[in-house]
Amino acid sequence: MEFKQKVFNILKNNWQFWVGFVLTSSLLWPLCAAPLFSHHDDTTIIRLYEMDKCIKDGQIPCRWVPDLGNLYGYPLFNYYAPLPYYFGEIFYFLSGNLIFSVKIMFVVSFLGAYVFMYLFGAKFWGKLGGSLSAIFYSFAPYHGLDFYVRGAMGEMWALMFFPLVVYLLIRLKDKLSILNSLLLATSVALLITSHNLSAMIFLPIVFLLYLLLFIEKKQIKFLLYGFAAFLIGIFLSSFYLLPVLVERDLVHVETTTYGYFSYTEHFKGFKKLFLERDWGYGASVREIPGGERDRLSYQIGWVHLLGWILALVGAYILRKKEKRVSLIIIVSSFIIALAVFMVNPRSIFIWQAVEPLKYLQFPWRFLLIIIFLASFISGAVFLILKDQVKQKLIWLILVILVVTLNFSYFRPEKFIQTSDEDLLTGSNWERQIKRAILDYLPKSASEPPAELARERYQLLTGDSFIYDFKQGSNWFSFKTNTNTHTIIRLSQYYFPKWKIFIDGKETLIDYKNNSLGLMTIILGEGNHIVEGRLYDTPIRTIANLLTSVSALIVVIFLLLHIPITRSWIKYYKERIA
Repeated sequence: MEFKQKVFNILKNNWQFWVGFVLTSSLLWPLCAAPLFSHHDDTTIIRLYEMDKCIKDGQIPCRWVPDLGNLYGYPLFNYYAPLPYYFGEIFYFLSGNLIFSVKIMFVVSFLGAYVFMYLFGAKFWGKLGGSLSAIFYSFAPYHGLDFYVRGAMGEMWALMFFPLVVYLLIRLKDKLSILNSLLLATSVALLITSHNLSAMIFLPIVFLLYLLLFIEKKQIKFLLYGFAAFLIGIFLSSFYLLPVLVERDLVHVETTTYGYFSYTEHFKGFKKLFLERDWGYGASVREIPGGERDRLSYQIGWVHLLGWILALVGAYILRKKEKRVSLIIIVSSFIIALAVFMVNPRSIFIWQAVEPLKYLQFPWRFLLIIIFLASFISGAVFLILKDQVKQKLIWLILVILVVTLNFSYFRPEKFIQTSDEDLLTGSNWERQIKRAILDYLPKSASEPPAELARERYQLLTGDSFIYDFKQGSNWFSFKTNTNTHTIIRLSQYYFPKWKIFIDGKETLIDYKNNSLGLMTIILGEGNHIVEGRLYDTPIRTIANLLTSVSALIVVIFLLLHIPITRSWIKYYKERIA
């Protein structure tokens, strides 16, 4: 009975959180309706499958995947943020089910975003305000767009970590400690390795907040602890971040910034953000007066706009009594307005001046910032009302409005009856391979392949019998009976630090004799064992070392601060004594 009473008290005292959690969970219903649903980025499953090959093959961290790049191999995870797929691999390893594991990746990011926004919001607005901020965050139209239309796994994980990073920064300000600094560092690393583009536009805002908190706190110690957290966060994520920054010239990243993927093609007018409620499942296209209309929704959300307006009213009312709250709302509103402007074509001069912005591709990605801050400050309305009955009534009205107006957005265009076996064989397998992006095609290739690689090698000249061909995630081997001088072209892109050994001796690799940059070797007469493997460049080695050492230090320190660990240490110390 005592246990039941404790559970009842927990539910009763935190009813706001649990109501919001149930409402958020209700948006997951499509995951139970069918094995899979359609979305734009329908290569999530094949990416997880490739990650699984890396892990089982001992290629950690995973950089080169064997099947993508049209079956020629591809340095996908050297550039594409890998954290969601490392997480998904845990469930794929345990369950052996790809579709289930991908669903877990979606569920964790979506529910995690709710939980972390609640923690962040409740710290400023109390439980009622925190739950409203979190519910607004879950029901934001752009959240539905990322989930059931685009299938943007990386962005969804970034949306989960946005509130966590800021919450931990505030927690560090409130209590300076190495533990809080390391927790903040970990959250920064999680964000960077979830979606680097989201981190690129969000972390400057976090850094601005960090400086504002320093001005408020006026403690050098906070400045040092915060700086250490950001630095350690970079160290923790360096296994991914350093190669992305230093080795980007090794691949054709320019393909991510021109043609359809040029930011100039995807600006949206204010009407799209503030007024339109049309919902579609098509692609983003350039808006031309009298021309084709795209079929995606870029709305902020009418209820979210109402929450923003109420927050501004609250800032005005509380400008004398709660100057800090008013400042938070005003600064957040300024950033929201700036983000709205960045979506509009009038901001093109900023895009032209700040070159890294071109990698965002879609200006409407700034909706990530808009829905985060608009949802957060919406909870401030409860600081205006002191009467608890009125607070609950306003909360109920706003929750009913956001659920009623936005619930229908959280559904896919169509459900798909399929299985892992269907997805990994036949036409479905080929479709996923062909759909996979070629944004990181190695520079050794001057053009992308027109078709999939149908064979693992090609004899250009000579007479050789090749047998016992084996291939892993980043290696291959085979044996030959070579009767005459032979030139073999492997169906494998060259990428720096690919090495091929013939009978244990490294041989010269020629990749410039063909437009695809495929590795070519020469074999002399005789029986040979040929082995190839992708090794780490110096920067990859340094990056791996930085991550490993910093992660070890962080894990040890965090373990030492877990109560049960400290109890064990105390117990063994007493026994030794």
